[in-house]
Amino acid sequence: MKLGSQFSKFFTQATMFLMVSVAIGFAQKPPQPTHVWSVGPLSKGKPVVGITIGSAGATVSAPHVDSQTGSIFAATRSVVFAGDRIVLSSLVGIVPKQEYQLLSLDIKTGEIKDSRELVGFGVRAIFATNDAHVIVSGSSVLRLTPDLIDDGSFDYHATGHKNGRVQCVSPDGSTLGNATSPGYELIDAQTLKPTALTVNGVVDTSVNSKGFVTDNAHWISDYPKDTAFVTYTDATGQHLLYHGKCGGRPQFLTDDLILEPGCKNPLIVDIHGNLVRTLPLKDSFSYAGVSQNGKRFALQAGNFSGMHTLKQERFVIYSVDTGEPVTEITPDVPGEEQSWTAFSPDGSLFIVGSPLKLTLYRLP
Repeated sequence: MKLGSQFSKFFTQATMFLMVSVAIGFAQKPPQPTHVWSVGPLSKGKPVVGITIGSAGATVSAPHVDSQTGSIFAATRSVVFAGDRIVLSSLVGIVPKQEYQLLSLDIKTGEIKDSRELVGFGVRAIFATNDAHVIVSGSSVLRLTPDLIDDGSFDYHATGHKNGRVQCVSPDGSTLGNATSPGYELIDAQTLKPTALTVNGVVDTSVNSKGFVTDNAHWISDYPKDTAFVTYTDATGQHLLYHGKCGGRPQFLTDDLILEPGCKNPLIVDIHGNLVRTLPLKDSFSYAGVSQNGKRFALQAGNFSGMHTLKQERFVIYSVDTGEPVTEITPDVPGEEQSWTAFSPDGSLFIVGSPLKLTLYRLP
């Protein structure tokens, strides 16, 4: 009896030790990223300026974070990796016409190597291609080298459409989505020529190399109790991938996987409509980018004091393969709604900030 009692006591202590060890392991902070450099405010030959609204209307002012990070949409479309450069686009003036400044930074040091001004172009977004070039989408579409030299372009009207809007690129950087309103086409990011897919589509939220997804196609007649839908359109037609009570702007993580960020816990589904996994989160969150190799993606977890007042933000880097967090990054100063972010193509580097301050991290 005494031996049994001692064994029972030992087993209980060992079990408690294991439970405590596991709890400590989960409580530990994830591996920390390595700070590479920080630069800012960024300008080349002129001050970076923002926008204020006064009694006389819109005017140009000193650097102002609200004019740089006030859009969640723009947060993933304002800075990119291209070869040995990091390229960013910022609004530097609005009188008499909107003026944007493109800057090309040395990836090793953050030093400004090249700059370019676009006046009246109305920059909507910039994207990285799969051959280390930069796409600038505005009143037309430009394809630039990492040092901001022209390497192709197309005008929306010259393609035979009355309208056009390029605002998405596939995760691998191979394909652009052009909403021709009405209609939709995919554009090869290297040749700037339309691919085989040309459909009478609806507004896109994300594209892959073969099609696009949207949250604007509703299947109410089939599912009258649901309010959110994710629809994938490719050359074979429309495919309902998800329907439910919650939804947002679906985003491709790879050619086959889609993030649905509109639910309390974001979902990852595949292009066949299968649920791959659910990510448990406690904070409000939004999409913050994916690496071209499809290995890592980021979500912004924000703490808001009001509807659009961001008190604190952090970026959680996830593994696409496992859905597990890899590391976290907390900017020194949060954006108004979301700081700019981008991955290097292989997912080893992550940049965050705005023209006021950009910081490059090497991820574990």
